[in-house]
Amino acid sequence: MFSYTFAPDAQRARDLDRVRHTDLAQSLRHIADRCQAALPAVSNALSPLLARLDAGDQLAAEAFGDYYTLTEALIDGDREVALQTAQRLSNAASRSDELVVRYRGATDNLALDQSLNHRLGEGSEFAPLPHEDAPDFPQLLNEGFALLREGFEALYLEARAIVHQVVLAQAPKGSKFEFDGASHFQFWGLLFLNPKHHKNRLAVAEVLAHEAGHSLLFGLMRDEPLVKNPESDLYTSPLRIDPRPMEGIYHATFVSARMALAMETLAQSGVLTQAERAEAQLAAEKDRENFAKGISTVHEHGDMTDSGKLIMDHAEAWINKG
Repeated sequence: MFSYTFAPDAQRARDLDRVRHTDLAQSLRHIADRCQAALPAVSNALSPLLARLDAGDQLAAEAFGDYYTLTEALIDGDREVALQTAQRLSNAASRSDELVVRYRGATDNLALDQSLNHRLGEGSEFAPLPHEDAPDFPQLLNEGFALLREGFEALYLEARAIVHQVVLAQAPKGSKFEFDGASHFQFWGLLFLNPKHHKNRLAVAEVLAHEAGHSLLFGLMRDEPLVKNPESDLYTSPLRIDPRPMEGIYHATFVSARMALAMETLAQSGVLTQAERAEAQLAAEKDRENFAKGISTVHEHGDMTDSGKLIMDHAEAWINKG
């Protein structure tokens, strides 16, 4: 069982990453064993990947997405898609030790784009972003990470233990809703960022605290969900104008506390300019307001699991201390 403490914990993040890979290997081995008689081509395709996982290889985010596609294809009896996906997995890229930043739709992002399209659909909210529309954002992203490393090292180390790939994307033309950042439980280690919403290093640091907080919750959901509310029940969200299921409200509430923690820690770190410090304090106040709105909804309507309650209790205890 992992610790549910609110403070960033790099070792916990590394342990979560290791467990995600262990779980992936165990599930793929089960699939290979079950397919040996009826679909030997799937088993044969998975064999080299299993050997790599057994040897400690860590995989890029698209392999996790392809795992879900493979599982669904087998459940649906779609042998053609199952074999195609197993063959893609046989050539799955290893994860880079360095942070990989790519543009949605770029030629060097084809494997991940293919996996994203299978899982989310080509018309998803994450549309391609031409390099020329945000050529300087990778440098700004590095500056945001560097700011965390200098001013809040614990959060930087936790985030980098989980986040290994960033895809720069934008909302589709005519979209009703625009995202500024996003993460997805089926793509472990990946963040989506929309450059138009993050204009300086402090804004980047805040969105990294936000999205890494979502990823942390995805890792902690291994044994049970955070809430038991039906997905069909929708509630007001502190971070979105559209009603959301309780799990989304829970996530938004928790990450609001994580963002406040990041902004307040940076404001007190001595590494910000005077203007940045004022900006961080204002951001923290807004994050605390969002937490207050979210926790009210969670307390009123949330049916939390034991682990979900412990995680949120620790976040609320930190908020109440400040």
